Amino acid sequence: MINTPIITIVDDDDVVRISMDSLVRSMGYVSHSYSCAEDFLASRSLDVTSCLISDIRMPGLSGLQLLEEMLARSIRYPVIFVTACIGDLPELKARELGAVGYFKKPFNGAQLMSHIRGVLDAEQILEA
Repeated sequence: MINTPIITIVDDDDVVRISMDSLVRSMGYVSHSYSCAEDFLASRSLDVTSCLISDIRMPGLSGLQLLEEMLARSIRYPVIFVTACIGDLPELKARELGAVGYFKKPFNGAQLMSHIRGVLDAEQILEA
């Protein structure tokens, strides 16, 4: 049985979240999506996610705070940020926390999916 990777999307912007969900599904992955970090942290998706795509600026916990909380709980899988944040500080903080990708909105969907494929392929090699 082949386990299809689960890509979880956390973004408070409905249009962006739905668009990314469709993009992820069109590439053959399973997609779970949440409008806030708190809902994701309380979900079962937390334990089955293969890769997380998150916005940075959201009501409640930010994407960076979400990643910090995941690290505090020893939850480690690739995290990619897709954000409209301006300036270098959010990206530097994301990289410092271990994010494997950082895309500024508007982003190129093909580049994002290529990056996700590469990240998931690298994860499979590490697990083998």
